Amino acid sequence: MQNNFEFGLVIGRFQPPCLHHFQFLDQVIQSGVKKLLIGIGESKSLDNRNFLNGDEVKSLLIPNLDKLNFPYELVIIPDINNPPLYANYVKTFFPQINDSNTCLFTENTYTFDCFINYGHHFKVVIPNILDNRATNVRQLIADKNPLWQTLIPSNVAEFLKTKK
Repeated sequence: MQNNFEFGLVIGRFQPPCLHHFQFLDQVIQSGVKKLLIGIGESKSLDNRNFLNGDEVKSLLIPNLDKLNFPYELVIIPDINNPPLYANYVKTFFPQINDSNTCLFTENTYTFDCFINYGHHFKVVIPNILDNRATNVRQLIADKNPLWQTLIPSNVAEFLKTKK
């Protein structure tokens, strides 16, 4: 699928950053966008689902994003939990985006809704969903199954081993 959008917008929690996230980002790059815009969704509190803060996620993503050799911008976007205001809120972090120059890549129905409703008409692409997901990785970590280490970049595995 080729598109003519300048920006490919991806918003996620990356809890933790996994190899499938980078396969997902590769799909965005292959779509023909000229720059990746990546928003790290940051929860107001840490729990079993959101166990890394935005700064930790950002520091784990950067070395792997740099390996993509593709222009990107990475920002932390704290949660506001307000669908009618969300797309405009995201625009405060990426002021260059609009309905005509940006394609949102997401499988998240909440994010999808925020960018196609409430006066917004962004193009949205639902990427090919990959087998392993962060939810699976978190479960493997909780189960102390060492397989989790094969599903994430090595820098993330090293960080998580020291964090636990």
